[in-house]
Amino acid sequence: MLPPSLLLLLLPPVLPGTLEVTRPRGVSLSNLPFYEASRPFTCLDGSASLPFARVNDDFCDCPDGSDEPGTPACPNGRFHCTNAGFRPRTIPAAHVNDGVCDCCDASDEYETGVCENTCKELGRREREAQQRRAELEREGFRVKQRLAQEAAAGRLEKEERLGGLRAARGGLEQRVGALRAAKDEAEGPERAAKEEQQRRRLEQREAALAAQDAARADEAFRALDADGDGRLTAAELRARPELDGDGDGDVSEEEALVGGGLPLDPDSFRQSLWGRLRDPPQDEAKPPPEPPLEETPPPPEEEEEEEEEEGPEEEEDDEAGAEEELKVPPPQHPEEKGPQEETPPEPPFDAATQALIDAAEKARQELAEAERELKETEESIRALEQELAFDFGPQGEFWYLHGQCYELPTSEYIYRLCPFKRVSQKPKHGGADTNLGTWGSWSGPEDDRFRSMRYEQGTGCWQGPNRSTTVKLTCGTETAVTAASEPSRCEYLLELVTPAACRGPPEHDEHDEL
Repeated sequence: MLPPSLLLLLLPPVLPGTLEVTRPRGVSLSNLPFYEASRPFTCLDGSASLPFARVNDDFCDCPDGSDEPGTPACPNGRFHCTNAGFRPRTIPAAHVNDGVCDCCDASDEYETGVCENTCKELGRREREAQQRRAELEREGFRVKQRLAQEAAAGRLEKEERLGGLRAARGGLEQRVGALRAAKDEAEGPERAAKEEQQRRRLEQREAALAAQDAARADEAFRALDADGDGRLTAAELRARPELDGDGDGDVSEEEALVGGGLPLDPDSFRQSLWGRLRDPPQDEAKPPPEPPLEETPPPPEEEEEEEEEEGPEEEEDDEAGAEEELKVPPPQHPEEKGPQEETPPEPPFDAATQALIDAAEKARQELAEAERELKETEESIRALEQELAFDFGPQGEFWYLHGQCYELPTSEYIYRLCPFKRVSQKPKHGGADTNLGTWGSWSGPEDDRFRSMRYEQGTGCWQGPNRSTTVKLTCGTETAVTAASEPSRCEYLLELVTPAACRGPPEHDEHDEL
C-alpha cells in the first residue's frame, strides 16, 4: 500500500470542467459539502446563514471567515490550495492575491496572474526523491536483515563460548587450590632452611667480628706495653686519658683497675680495659677542662736550674710517650665501616637450601600463572554476560555497533561516539577530551524506542548541569555520524546513520490494484 502523500502525487491534475469547476475557490475537499450553490450558506461556526451568492464576494460576513475562502476579505480566513499533482496546502486567506506565489497551482494569485502552475514539476521531483528514499530504505533493510542474522549467529557463538569459559573456570579454581596448597607445602622447608642458613651466617659473622676485635685488642695491648714484657702496669696505663674517671688529668691505679689487679696480661686487658679504650663514653672522650691559672711566686734559682737540667729528660719522655701513644690504634667499633667500605653481597646458599628455594619459587610462579588465567577467565565471563544481557534491538540488529567508535570532525571540534559507552568532544587543534555523556538508555517514543539513544552524566558545565547527548538514528546503508549540534546549553544532539534503523517495506495485499 502506497502512502497517502504518494497517492496524491500520482493523481492526475484536475482539468477544467471537472470537480474544480463546481468547487468554490479556496475550499478543500473535506469542506466541499458545506458549499452547495443550491442552498443558503451557513457559516462553519454556525453563527449565521446567508445567500450562497455572498460566498467569495470579497466581503467578510462570517466571524470565522468561512464565507471568504477564496478572497483576502477575512483576516482569519483560510485558503486551500488544491495543488493537483503535488501536496495540497492551506494558507491564510490574507495571502491571496498578495503577489507572492504560495500555491504551486497559482490558485492563490488568480487576480494578479504573477504565478505559474509548477505542481507537476514539483510532484515529479518529490516522486523521484521518495523513490530514492524508498530504495535507500529497501537497501538498508537488506543490510539490517544481514546484521540481524550475524547477530543471531554471534549470540549463539558467544553463548557457547560463555559455557566453555564457565566450565573452564571450575577447573581453574580447582587447579588454583591445589597449586596454593603445593606452594604452602614447598615454602615451609624453604623458610626453615633459610632461617638455618641465616643463623649459621650470623654465627660466622659474629665469630669473624670477635676475631677481628681480638686482633685489634692485641695490637692496642702491644702499643701500650712500652717495655714489651707482655704486662701492662699502672705507669703504662696512665698515658690513656680515657681511664681518667675524675678528670684530674692523672690516671690512678684505682681508675685503671677494672675487674682485676695490675699488671694486666692480654686476656685480662681484653676483658677489663679494651672495651673502654675502644668505645669510650662521650663524657670521658672529651679532654678534661684545664684548671684555672693561679699566680704563684717564682721558684728559687736553684730549683729553676734543677728543673732546667731535668727538662730535656722530661721532654724526651714526653716525646717517647707521644710516639708510643701514636702507636695505639684509634678506638673503632668492630662493626663500623669506613667511608669507602660497601656492604658485601650475601653469600650464596648451599646446594640443599638452594634446591628448596628453587622448588618453592617454581610453585609460586605456577600459582601466579594459574591465578592470572583464572582472573582473565572471570573477566571474560563478566564481559560476555553483560553483552548477552544487553538489549541490542528486537532482532539484535544494533549488536554490530558494540565496541565500535565513529568520529565527526567539525570546524572546531571532533565528536566521537562509541555506541553503548560514551560520547566525547575534543578540540580540533589540541586539548583534552570532554565527556558529553555515558550510555544511559534507549530514548525513542514508546512505540519506537530504538529510534534514539540517551547518554547522560557527562562533564559538568561551568555553573550548569552535567553534559548529556541524544543520538538520533536514521536509515542509511553505511554507518556514520553525520551531524552534531548543541540545541541548548550542555545538551547535545548527534545524528547517526545506520542500516539498523531502516524499516522494512510496508505489507500490502498481493492483489492491490495500485
